[in-house]
Parts: sequence; C-alpha cells; structure tokens
Amino acid sequence: MSAAGHRCGGIDVHHHAITERYRERMRSRAGVAGIPAIPEWSAESALAWLDAVGIERALLSPAARGFGAGEVDEVVDFARAAHDDLLGLRERHPERFGVLAPLPLPALEEALAHAERALRHDGADGIALLTQYAGQHVGRPEWDDLLAVLDDHGALVHVHPTAPAGAPLRDLQGPHLVEYVFDTTRVAVLLARRHVFTRFPRIRWIFAHGGGTLPYVAERLDDPPGTVDGGDRFADLLRVSCFDTALLGRPALAALAEFAGADRIVFGSDAPFIHGDRIKNLMHIQDLIRLGGATTPSDGGR
Repeated sequence: MSAAGHRCGGIDVHHHAITERYRERMRSRAGVAGIPAIPEWSAESALAWLDAVGIERALLSPAARGFGAGEVDEVVDFARAAHDDLLGLRERHPERFGVLAPLPLPALEEALAHAERALRHDGADGIALLTQYAGQHVGRPEWDDLLAVLDDHGALVHVHPTAPAGAPLRDLQGPHLVEYVFDTTRVAVLLARRHVFTRFPRIRWIFAHGGGTLPYVAERLDDPPGTVDGGDRFADLLRVSCFDTALLGRPALAALAEFAGADRIVFGSDAPFIHGDRIKNLMHIQDLIRLGGATTPSDGGR
C-alpha cells in the first residue's frame, strides 16, 4: 500500500521507530552525552497507539539524531542499520507499517546507491531526508544527482528538521523548540530558489511540522510576486508538496490551511515524541483532515 493517493486520515506520515539497535548506537556515539533522553518505543506500543487514535498505517522513519556525523563508513553503516531495522518492522507488520528510508548523506555516492536499493529493490514507501547533514543543507547544487534519482522514481520524500551543526542541545532555546521550524523553512526556500520543484517535478515532498514558518513568511518571500524569493512559483511548490501536522496547534493549522489549502495537509503525529494534551489535539486535527479529504502528493493532477 503506497502513501500516494491514499486518504491521509488513515496514515501517519511522521512516526519515528526507536529500535533498540538505534538507541544503542546513539548511546555509543562520541559526543552525545548532552542529547536529551530518547523516548521508549516498541512495535507493540506503536500498534496499540495507532489503534487507539484510529490510524490505519504509519510510515516509519528513524529519529533525526545521529545521522551525517563521522567518517563515511560510519555514516553509511548507521543509515543502513536504521533502514534494515525499518524493513524488519514492516516484514512483521506489513499492513500497519511502511518505510521511509534514511540516506547516508553527506556521502553522496553511497546515498545514491542506497536510494536506488531502497526504492527499486526494498519497496520502500519513500525517503526520509533531514534538512541538513553535517551542516550541508538538502538542495545544495552538489546533490542534484540525488534529486534526479528521486525524480526518476517519483519518490515520496519526507523532509524532517535536525539540529544545526554546533547547536546547543539543552539550552532554553534548544533546536527542537526554535531551530527546527526555521530549518524546514530554509530548505523549502532553498529548493524553490534553485527551481527544484520545476526541474524535478515528479518528487512528492512532505515537509514536517506544517512546513515550519512558511505560512508566516510567505508574504515576505513573495518577490517578484507569485515566486518564492525569485525562484519557483508558490504554485509550483504547492503542486508537488504536502505539509504534515506534527506538533501543530490550531492557530498554526489555520495558517497552514490558508497558505496551502486543506488538500495539502497530511496527518503526522511525531510519535513517540508526543504526550499529554498534544495527543488530544492530534486526534482533533486528524478528524479535521478526514473531513477535508486531503491526500498525499501523487502523480495525478500534475
């Protein structure tokens, strides 16, 4: 079952699988002592949560931490192990779990090979990209070969923020509070400035957390009118993009609906990084999306 064309009320496009191997690798990596604790997760608890909130299926991706750092062999091994763990979860629960494959960027050649393997041979639902790897943002010209591969496959690509290089992880303005939303915006604008949405029109983008601050800064970017800071038109971006609802409140959801339209909003939980009242709010958002009938980006209507 692919995400393309599927009613988004029945699918969680933003669900992190924290496998034991991933957790252990994070514990063993040098320099991660300051990283806040990673929440508990298991396939069984995830399935119970999906049932409780009425979600049919989750597209699993790893958490953002740990990718892009180290020597090439370490980067490749980290991404490959995370991907294989996701494949194992899908094999055990094929009707409930899908896979968004992580890539070993910034090692480009290895990322190209891994993307081909994931999409052509492993049947991954899509690709899980981070906004940046070791300080190098997605959309940089040197990575156009990767975009070409993703375009050839008509790949679904979920863009998730990560901490900028050197960002403090435990201060009062930790990256998950402030930097994440701006980094998502930064990548979307970079892609538009470089005309990625028109040069690679078969990629189906999902931007996490409502596209960051895009709805808020759209008027500032609208120069010349109708374009994203002189690059692709807003219409080009929106035609091939959706925005997930992870950690959005009602005001942010209203701004996103005004910016993108209800049919461009897809459900994302950010599980297991959610708790308390946020879960109740997610259930409300899920109901709103079902009423709006949004779907993930598909080849239809282009």
